[in-house]
Amino acid sequence: MYPDCRESVPWLGHDTPSPPVSPYGPIDDPTLTLLSNPIIHDPGNGPRVRNMGAFLDSSFAQPAWTADPLCAEFAQREILQMLRTVLPEETALCLWYNKSRRIGRVCPACLRLYTLLDNPPGAPPRLLSEQIISGICSPICFMLAAHRSPTAAKMAWGCMAEDLDDATWELLDELESPRSVPGKVIVGVWLGMLVKMTRLHDLGLAQLCVPDLVPDEVP
Repeated sequence: MYPDCRESVPWLGHDTPSPPVSPYGPIDDPTLTLLSNPIIHDPGNGPRVRNMGAFLDSSFAQPAWTADPLCAEFAQREILQMLRTVLPEETALCLWYNKSRRIGRVCPACLRLYTLLDNPPGAPPRLLSEQIISGICSPICFMLAAHRSPTAAKMAWGCMAEDLDDATWELLDELESPRSVPGKVIVGVWLGMLVKMTRLHDLGLAQLCVPDLVPDEVP
């Protein structure tokens, strides 16, 4: 009689349960975990980020542009913590990434992953300007973000606060208020707030730290 070779394999013993298995490998395999929960996916119209936190910790995220003083300032974790106090987590992470990278962007409206070099020749200058300012990737996404004030959206696309008149700046206030209604979620409120914040060079964070301070950039 042949010896029972299973005695040398612990999980094949009569009293030991077999470990969980998968047709693609052990379920605790990091590669299988990544494939089962991809950070980026492509629905057919370009790559989208599925998990901003995991994306920022991955090699897909571009490093902060520390050669530029403003980007280096935004890259500080303290800035991210401040953004988290006024914006939802995903929106705050998108804005923090976009303001601290040279060309890498994640659209805060549709989570499209792209770079500032992806625009085709002949693209409108205001398109590139808005991508630099806020990371919003297209006119459609910008209208989605600012849909609560279409007039302000038309005037503010690709422009900073110093390029806007008083009337347009007042219309931008409609994008961030009211922030909430009991029992109802207002679509686009946080994106509208991002639109207004990004018209300011410091995102209005100076005013957040010192509420009585009136930024010079506000018309």
